[in-house]
Amino acid sequence: MGDEDQRLEAAVSAERLEPTVRDQDRSAGGEATSPSVRTRTSAAEPGRAAEPGRAAQPVRVPNAGPVAEDDVTEWLGTAGGPRPSAARPSAGHSSGGQSSAAQPAEAGPGHPGPASWLGAGIAALVVIPALIIGSLAVVVVRHLAGPRGSAPPGVAPVRQEAAARDEAAAWVARQVSPGVTVSCDPVMCAALEARGFPSRDLLMLGPVSLDPRHSAVVVETPAVRALFGTSLDMAWAPAVLASFGSGSAGITVRVIASRGAFAYQTALAADLADRKSAGARLLTDRRITVPASARGQLTAGLVDLRLLSALTALSRHQPVSLVGFGNVGPGADAGVPLRYADLSETGQATHAAFVRSVRAYLSGLNTRFRPVRTVPVVLPDGQAVLRVEFTAPSPLGVSGTPGS
Repeated sequence: MGDEDQRLEAAVSAERLEPTVRDQDRSAGGEATSPSVRTRTSAAEPGRAAEPGRAAQPVRVPNAGPVAEDDVTEWLGTAGGPRPSAARPSAGHSSGGQSSAAQPAEAGPGHPGPASWLGAGIAALVVIPALIIGSLAVVVVRHLAGPRGSAPPGVAPVRQEAAARDEAAAWVARQVSPGVTVSCDPVMCAALEARGFPSRDLLMLGPVSLDPRHSAVVVETPAVRALFGTSLDMAWAPAVLASFGSGSAGITVRVIASRGAFAYQTALAADLADRKSAGARLLTDRRITVPASARGQLTAGLVDLRLLSALTALSRHQPVSLVGFGNVGPGADAGVPLRYADLSETGQATHAAFVRSVRAYLSGLNTRFRPVRTVPVVLPDGQAVLRVEFTAPSPLGVSGTPGS
């Protein structure tokens, strides 16, 4: 067979194979599945005989419409890198005006196959979420850390506690009489000494020290609360004389119940009955003038017995005009007796003469009924008074007479 006969036979074979491929495309609906490249046996070029022993090369069949891929394959191809461009069919010469098939698209080292694209996509699925999570972690850490240069979160409570400690030390040094043992933590004890409170009357608290029951007053700071917890308030120090600050930095000055809270409440109830009785007697004294507001305090038994005894004794020396009773110290419990009385002048030529007369008499009383100080005070309404004041804590069950 000559060369011309061989070329004619190859053209006839190609013509027979082309309808078969078109029928397969139509039976599949013209859509490609994953992977999107389909193959067929290459037709021999017109004018060129097929080489014997050479395997048929896969080629991409031209479609009328775009190649459709599922969403996962499309995303993987995009994430992994540039998708391989579709092979463009090359125009060839054929006898009878027929176009030849496209040149084969061989997968070589520069053209990774579908498996390579799939591996790159899986790697992208792992790496991208990891990067997102890492970025979010950095944002959260920076947010929690706050702006640079801001004060540490513990600075404000320390300053508040220092301010409350200073106020409490000043109050204890002025209101608690010398001779009364006060228990405190080391820092508070140092502050009290700096304010002039005698060191011999201080009981320093610590892990190996005596407990506050061996004192009459305890300054409850955060350090003391850390040592004793709530048992101090509930069992041994039920009454508050004064409080300073607030929250975890707050400091309270408390009365110690050396025999326990129940024994203290029992003694307090008995003392309340004595105060009511003494107040009722004072109201019958015609030499003592009592305003309506002070009458209610006397009948309720709210006034310290030492103060009631001193006023009764003073009325035998000169007429007494009461303005009111009260306590020095913020946050005192309602059951804590009132320890001062404000007096206005009666009959004296001047306020100064009235002050000298009262001071002279009260200074001669028995030490148990002698006020710690008598100081002139101007009230918020502008009235000038003489304040007769006793120290804290109020002793329970006071007996005897105020005479010298």
